[in-house]
Amino acid sequence: MTASIERHRGELAASMFLRDGNGRGLWADGFSSRNDCRRLIAAMALSIAVLLDDTAELPAAPATPAVPAQPAEQGIPREEPCSPDRPCPPQPGPAPAPAPPVRETPPVRSPTRSSAPTLPAERFRWVAGLDAVVGLGLTPGVSVGPALSIGGRWPAWSVALEVRGLSSLAGKIEAVDVSVSTVTTDIVLCLDRRLLFACGLAELGVLLAAPSVPFDAASRRNLSAALGARAGIEWPLSENVSGQAHADVVHPVAAAAIRRHPGAPTPERPVWSAPALAAAFGIGLRMNL
Repeated sequence: MTASIERHRGELAASMFLRDGNGRGLWADGFSSRNDCRRLIAAMALSIAVLLDDTAELPAAPATPAVPAQPAEQGIPREEPCSPDRPCPPQPGPAPAPAPPVRETPPVRSPTRSSAPTLPAERFRWVAGLDAVVGLGLTPGVSVGPALSIGGRWPAWSVALEVRGLSSLAGKIEAVDVSVSTVTTDIVLCLDRRLLFACGLAELGVLLAAPSVPFDAASRRNLSAALGARAGIEWPLSENVSGQAHADVVHPVAAAAIRRHPGAPTPERPVWSAPALAAAFGIGLRMNL
C-alpha cells in the first residue's frame, strides 16, 4: 500500500495504490481538496479502512511459474518483489484531469457616443413679457392695468425693466369724484430655479390724481419710490413661450399722497396716502426673442 499527497495547480491531490507481491495493481483511489489537509487525510483513512474490511473480496494473485534465467539476463540483478518489510517505491499517480479552459472575459468597451447631435447649453436670451396686474395699496382702493417688460435671462438668473400703468377702481375719495392712476417703472433682478423664481425689485412711480370740485381742477402729480420682493412660478407652454404668475410686496421709501389743497401754505392732512406695505398680483406671458 502506498499513499501520497501532492500539491497540483493550487489543490492538494491524494493518491493510494495497493499492489500484490509481484507489483500488480489490485486497488487505487484518490481525493482532492483546495486547502483542507485534515479533511483530505480523514477521507484517505476512511477509504483504506473500507478496503481492509473488504480485503477478502479482492481477486487473488495468480501463481506465476518460475522462469529460468536467460543467459543474457544473468548479469542483470533481479528485482525483488514488494513485501511489508520492503514496500514498493511510489508509483506515479493517475494523470490529473485537465483543468477546464479559462474563459477570457471580453474587454469592457466604453459606451460609444451617440451620433445624434447634442443640444447646446442654455445661454443668454432676450425675454419680453405682457402681464395683467391687480394692485392693492398702490392707489386708493383696488387698481388694475397692464404691465410690459423687457429683459435678459441666463440659466440661473434674469434681469428686467418693467413698466406698468394702473387705474384705481375707486371713483370717490371722501365723497368727491377723483380719477387716480399710477405709472411705475421697476427694475427686477430674479433668481430662477426650474419653475420657481424669487426677485428683488426697486420701483419709481408717479401718482396722478384728477379731482373735481372742491378739489383743484388741475391734476396733481406725486413722485414715489419703493423697494420690494417678488415670488412666482413659470411654466412652459412651447419652446419660446411660457406662462407666469407672481406676487409683489413693496414698502414705500418716498410715499405718494393726495391732498385737498396741494398749494396751501398751511400743511393739511392728506385725504389719501400710501400705506406702509402695498401688494400687486400679476399673470401673463413671456416670450424668448
